[in-house]
Amino acid sequence: MKKIYLLAAVVMGVMAASSAQAAEKFRLCTGNAKLNYYAAGQYLKRHVPSVDVIESKGSLDNLDKVTAGECDGAFVQSDALLVYSGRNAKAISALQRSGVLYQEQANLICNRKAYTSSRMVDLNSNFTVAIGPEGSGANTTWAAFVAADKARYGKVRTSDLTGTLAISAVADGSEVQCALIITALNAPFLKNEAPKYASSVTLVATDDRDMTKNAKDNRGNPVYTYGEIPAGTYKGIQPTGLLGGSKSVDTIQVDAVFVANRDWIAAHQGDFEKIVDGFANAKPDIEKLVQPK
Repeated sequence: MKKIYLLAAVVMGVMAASSAQAAEKFRLCTGNAKLNYYAAGQYLKRHVPSVDVIESKGSLDNLDKVTAGECDGAFVQSDALLVYSGRNAKAISALQRSGVLYQEQANLICNRKAYTSSRMVDLNSNFTVAIGPEGSGANTTWAAFVAADKARYGKVRTSDLTGTLAISAVADGSEVQCALIITALNAPFLKNEAPKYASSVTLVATDDRDMTKNAKDNRGNPVYTYGEIPAGTYKGIQPTGLLGGSKSVDTIQVDAVFVANRDWIAAHQGDFEKIVDGFANAKPDIEKLVQPK
């Protein structure tokens, strides 16, 4: 009898262990391993070990991978959903929004002499804007701008330069006059790298209020909201205020969102509930990624 009880206990232990390990792997596409989306994925994994954090090329690459079944979920800019729906409306219906990480700003940095306006809406065919390579955050947002207002933004010339190469080209001003950078507040690149070129470049307001009205997702909700980059956020590259110091810069903002494949959710509802709960628990750490350090 003791042997029977012992055997039963062993079997139950094995079953319990198997159950504990039964959570289905959730492949999460993020972004460059050095940037915030990847770091946010690691915070989620701390709460849900079954999450596999996958490095990727960015939002559009993530959406391609999720719809193709190579990833089960992803972190993306919400305007990437708008751009992607224009290219693959059927595929976008397979995705479910499952949370917001934080908001990112559209930062337009221009040459002080070559672009004398303080507003993005004055861009025209005389100017070239560096928007990064296909699939990058800025490239995706620019595509959304063009889709929402082709008459204004469709005629502006663009360059695929990004990062330091883009800022140095803007500082020169002869071939590229502005650069669009999509990132959350207190981005290290804008705090540490861009100010090196402060004598030649400045932040310009991305205050096209029509974008908050015209750019809408497949549910009819605005893709962009309106906000500002507070005074003193980026030393040297913000406009100077009347009493000295820097002043705030108006900007449109876009949500960084968590999306998942509806088929995966339907097949693993219990597992996904744990992932959503883990995301809520990880949210405070994720939000710290975009707070001043």
